[in-house]
Amino acid sequence: MVLLKFHGGCQQIGMSCVEIETQERKILLDCGMSPDNNSIPKIDDKNIDAVIVSHAHLDHCGAIPFYKFKKIYCTHPTADLMYLTWKDTLNLTKSFKEEDIQIAMGSIETLNYYEEKKIDDNIKFKFYNAGHILGSASIYLEVDGKKILYTGDINEGPSRTLLPADTDIDDIDVLIIESTYGSPLDIKPSRKTLEKMLIEEISETIENRGKVIIPVFAIGRAQEILLIINNYMRCGKLKNVPIYTDGSLIHATSVYLSYANWLNPKIKNMIESGINPFGDIKKADEKLVFNKNEPCIIVSTSGMVQGGPILKYLRLLKDPKNKIILTGYQAEGTLGRDLEEGVKEIQPFKNKIPVRGNVVKIEFSAHGDYNSLVRYIKKIPKPEKAIVMHGERYQSLSFAMTIWKTLKIPTYVPVKGTILPI
Repeated sequence: MVLLKFHGGCQQIGMSCVEIETQERKILLDCGMSPDNNSIPKIDDKNIDAVIVSHAHLDHCGAIPFYKFKKIYCTHPTADLMYLTWKDTLNLTKSFKEEDIQIAMGSIETLNYYEEKKIDDNIKFKFYNAGHILGSASIYLEVDGKKILYTGDINEGPSRTLLPADTDIDDIDVLIIESTYGSPLDIKPSRKTLEKMLIEEISETIENRGKVIIPVFAIGRAQEILLIINNYMRCGKLKNVPIYTDGSLIHATSVYLSYANWLNPKIKNMIESGINPFGDIKKADEKLVFNKNEPCIIVSTSGMVQGGPILKYLRLLKDPKNKIILTGYQAEGTLGRDLEEGVKEIQPFKNKIPVRGNVVKIEFSAHGDYNSLVRYIKKIPKPEKAIVMHGERYQSLSFAMTIWKTLKIPTYVPVKGTILPI
């Protein structure tokens, strides 16, 4: 019998970690850290034979350095990006040591998409493109004859940087799928609409000779935003002003440039033609940012304005000419959520800062919305059963109902601690 154990199930913001147990082996699919409180799954690493990582976001790989896993499998770009995620986490939380990162890096074996890997005679797996961030993968396993697809985080539509998630997939017995935007209410504007909104907001501030602050997640969001801004500047649809960057997004963007073959062909061709699609990545010079009375754009981590170099640029919000554009989800309890909800004063450091500048929310997401998820389940082979996880409880339950209505198959919504035989 094959058992699935869910160390992270359906909750508001959780970590992804699914344990597959057979008579001979125990394997983890992801081993994430919860972004809201840094909690990690309770794992006995001595009994885990391998961890297969879908991608390099904190909630999917952040807990790995806490443990001494024998083997870690991921794609080539994911290995490089995980290192940055772990270094970021170490700098912000000090919850593990540099040597723990080095031990984890030494346990990694990297694979290409579609490359089959045998763990033993009864377990093999391969990666499909998930379309989420660079190197992100859906994990397809054959375990004791059962065919399992663990989607990880998926985006069925194309983005500026990546091709859409693969849907030409081998037969599936059990589908384990994310549900971040699993409710029929979760229908997002088109990418073109979001881009137009972003450029209009930036243009308005530049025309008023103001400065635009854009907090971003280092991996994925940062590259999309930089690519959009630079593309509009090259086309002459956005005034050419300095773009300053700060934080680990600088290193993450270098990793993107190193893996041109893994990117959208248009972007790959630009890189191979000697054009940097992300623009001239300049580390912010604080003297230029704060002392010059000239418009500019500052793109920096962290995306929820909860730490990192973005905090030092918040004093620009004293000036009503300036603007902050929130480009992603802002968790409860974060400074980003406070700004989104309209606070008039913030205190990132010792002194309070009055918020006189404009606060705008334009949510770009590397996840597919509800319509995208529905298209995905219709395109892939019909599974015998489905398991919905990695979303708020309402989203997960709602998407489980959609799968039942669409595919007429048994669908489960596990909570943390659930054990399911398959």
